[in-house]
Amino acid sequence: MKITNNYMDYDEVEEQAETVPTVRMLMTTVGGRDFAVLFDDIIEIASADEIFPVPEFPSYAPGFAMIDEKSVPIIDARRRFGFPPRTKGERSVIVVAKDGDMRVGLMVDSVSRFRDTKEADINPSVKLNDEAYTRYVTGMFMRSSGSMCYIISPKLMYSLTERETLFGGEGDSIKINL
Repeated sequence: MKITNNYMDYDEVEEQAETVPTVRMLMTTVGGRDFAVLFDDIIEIASADEIFPVPEFPSYAPGFAMIDEKSVPIIDARRRFGFPPRTKGERSVIVVAKDGDMRVGLMVDSVSRFRDTKEADINPSVKLNDEAYTRYVTGMFMRSSGSMCYIISPKLMYSLTERETLFGGEGDSIKINL
């Protein structure tokens, strides 16, 4: 039996040429549409057991949830996008995301899996107006099923305007100027 060293057959240049830059995302659904959140923005995925309402919060922010013994503000993606509300008994999932030291929970209908998407397949978002959910979208790509998937930004989900945010950067302080 002869043992050979195939190292000489290895072409590093060819190997690097085959490597394609990808972006890892969590696939979610909201209102029957496909959305994704960048993997680097996600802290954890939690169940939506109990949400504690806060008076005078905007309609898209039903309140806070206790996740890992910390209060996390919750944004209901259906409400934020202007989709019909959940029916009683529908389960939701909270994707806990980060923006610096800030944690925010995005309530989505379901999560399916993590996916790597080629950077070249991601198109920049098109901003038509401030009434549609496109203002929260940072990019989009076509899924193999033929449906469009929108990449959403947790930071943009809880922003009221470019200068103000619903939840301040320090602790759970609130800045609301409506």
